[in-house]
Amino acid sequence: MKKYIYYLPHLLTLTGLAFAALALISVMDGRFDSAARFSLLVLLIDRFDGTLARKFQTRNKFPGISGETLDTITDLVGLTFVPMMLFLRSGLFLPGWGEMVAVAAIVTASFKYSRKENFLAQGYSVGVPPIFFSVFLFYFLQLPPIFPTLYTIVLIALCHSPIKYPITCLVTTHWKFGYKSITNYLTTLFFIPVFLLLKSAPAIIYWIMLFQIGVQLFVYPMLLGMGKIKPVFDRNS
Repeated sequence: MKKYIYYLPHLLTLTGLAFAALALISVMDGRFDSAARFSLLVLLIDRFDGTLARKFQTRNKFPGISGETLDTITDLVGLTFVPMMLFLRSGLFLPGWGEMVAVAAIVTASFKYSRKENFLAQGYSVGVPPIFFSVFLFYFLQLPPIFPTLYTIVLIALCHSPIKYPITCLVTTHWKFGYKSITNYLTTLFFIPVFLLLKSAPAIIYWIMLFQIGVQLFVYPMLLGMGKIKPVFDRNS
């Protein structure tokens, strides 16, 4: 019985997929705030399941189950596909642009996830990682549709660009002091007020997150190119 505790990371990842399904059902029912909360739970699980899997050495205990495959499916569905359906149905994007932007984001995320292991091995991502979940910041800030539309288009373009990005700060699979885990620390710090209040949460929370993402998108690639950030990714914890 004791050995099945090592299955917990897989169960956690599958719970994230279940939350993604509940979010999609909420989108179809027009309950957008409920969908947002279920999506936030997917994000919360994504912050911990990989770290827990390495802590428990789940790959060695259950070699017949691919945690990476489960994680990729859950990430693609829960952190891109369902959020894009929410943004589309809630009218977040410019009229006439929503379908094109949502489809392009989903296809782009699928393409990027197919290259994930190669990027992890080389220590940097060619093109920005598919952080389309960050469009939620515009949903919570309730900015005019032009801004989330342009932001998503820029993300799509950057995903396909030849720009090299240090991936440590834009992924969720480890916890380190300093810049390497700033996304994890900020989202964990702000999770409770965001989850409870959504659009009523203090706007400064979302502006801080947007600023942090802006720095990672436009400053960190320059630091990588200048040799100030090393192209390495440590997933030991």
